[in-house]
Amino acid sequence: MAMVATLVAVKNTSIKFSYLCTAVVGLAILSSGAAWLAILLAFGFCFHLWLTFERNSWSMIITSAVSGLLFVVLFSAHLLMNVPLFWVVVAIILQAVVGLMNDEEEPKVEDLHNINEPEPYQDDSPLAAFADKQQLRQGYYSWCKEKQLEAALVIVRLEGFEQVNQHIGRDFGDLLLAQSANRIKGLLNNDDVIDLGGYEKLAHLGGLNFAFICSLAAHKHTHEHIIEQIIGATLKPFNVANCTVEVKARASYVNCDEQDANFDNLVSCAYLALDRQPKKAVVVYHQQMMVEQLEQQARLKELANIDFVSELELYFQPIIRNDDGQIEFLELLLRWQHPQQGILSAHRFIDDIRIAGLAYPLAKFVIERAAELAMALRIEGIAIPLSINLFGPEMLNEEFIEFVDGVVSEHNLQHGDLIVECPLHIFTDLDNKGRAMIARLNNLGLKICVDGLGDNPIVLSKLPNLAVEYIKVAPSLTADFSNQNNIRSLVGGMVEMHNQQNTKVIFEGVETLDQLKFVKSLKAHAAQGYYFGHPLSSIGLMSWLKQWQAHQAQ
Repeated sequence: MAMVATLVAVKNTSIKFSYLCTAVVGLAILSSGAAWLAILLAFGFCFHLWLTFERNSWSMIITSAVSGLLFVVLFSAHLLMNVPLFWVVVAIILQAVVGLMNDEEEPKVEDLHNINEPEPYQDDSPLAAFADKQQLRQGYYSWCKEKQLEAALVIVRLEGFEQVNQHIGRDFGDLLLAQSANRIKGLLNNDDVIDLGGYEKLAHLGGLNFAFICSLAAHKHTHEHIIEQIIGATLKPFNVANCTVEVKARASYVNCDEQDANFDNLVSCAYLALDRQPKKAVVVYHQQMMVEQLEQQARLKELANIDFVSELELYFQPIIRNDDGQIEFLELLLRWQHPQQGILSAHRFIDDIRIAGLAYPLAKFVIERAAELAMALRIEGIAIPLSINLFGPEMLNEEFIEFVDGVVSEHNLQHGDLIVECPLHIFTDLDNKGRAMIARLNNLGLKICVDGLGDNPIVLSKLPNLAVEYIKVAPSLTADFSNQNNIRSLVGGMVEMHNQQNTKVIFEGVETLDQLKFVKSLKAHAAQGYYFGHPLSSIGLMSWLKQWQAHQAQ
């Protein structure tokens, strides 16, 4: 039965014949018991061992040798100790069972040829004509061996292809990307741009990223002029699939004497520069970026085990009305009592909070703490609202609104006790669901304040649609007094427009009396800034308010 199973499973013809021969001899020994059959069986074991050596399979060689040795021992026991001859069949059974487990199909010569020499991959993409990262690396090191001169590695990232791929298709997107790269390539016909072989000077790093290396031996600013030309060239519209589309380019560069002139380190630094300042068209890498990245990585590790209660604290800063000098409300500002870096303001770590996935737990902590302070003020008979900051649109969801509703009810807060401040970009990009969430916050008694008007470009037609209680003007619009006359009409028009909408305008960043006078001349509702005081810990909020009220009464 062992031989039958082995013959069915074995794939090699020669091995199968060997098993068949030994099986026949073994059956003959069991039926007749003739001693001369043992000689045929010995030849069978030798033939099988020779076949295993031909296959060059060590597992089969060892098992065949063991079964042959077992046969010699059993046959010797028959001759010397009169052990029955049929016991030699045990060696045949061992050979069959072990052979069943070890036999594998011998690969054909053609298969070995295909394994050793795989068919080369044919890339039909229009980007296949450009040099790749490996060619860029080889060209860089070849150039370094020949010329020890100053150079810069430039990475160009093309943007705006998401909508192209979505609306026109990926194939047309690749075609457009190739056209954009060819425009860049046409601007690199400069002797200062290092040749990568085959007159190729532009390398495709993958995705939307391209790179070239520019020598600075003759001119220190050659790469800057080339980058300026590239950005200007990509702004020209493209005609693809009977559609006119526009793309834009961003670039970063790093001097090749940085990071010990290691190519991979240079590429990483150039990528880091692009990622650290996503709003700038041209970014120069500097060592501080790496320091900031390492600090961010350290903060992310610390945030994984942060204790909100013991390490985070709310500070406050007053917003003062321009007409009577009284407090409109107090803005609560988040601070992190960092063990090494001291007190960190929210803008230093709020992005890290979101990366670490702690935005929602942090928002819950801030709202609960603000609700406790608001309830304490009401108990003291002080009717001054408190504002809190929400930094991301992920807060405008059903779960968050229900949590806010529970906090308001639990602390018996009245309408207007809490104010929610959100960045302007959240409001300008609101969909129907987001607007519904804002309306629900209003229904819960929370007033809404838009923060950061002037920090980013905005379509003026969207401003009147912001049906909110307050809107804050960024310090950038009032910081430069040399251009007061130029910005007065613009900012004054926005203030007037919001006054007509019954939206109270607050100017941030007021640090001097001149700034305050300028803000009052624009008929703004209130002002905020260091002129009225630096942020203070909310632990001393009650005593500060009592001192403020006493000072106002004098």
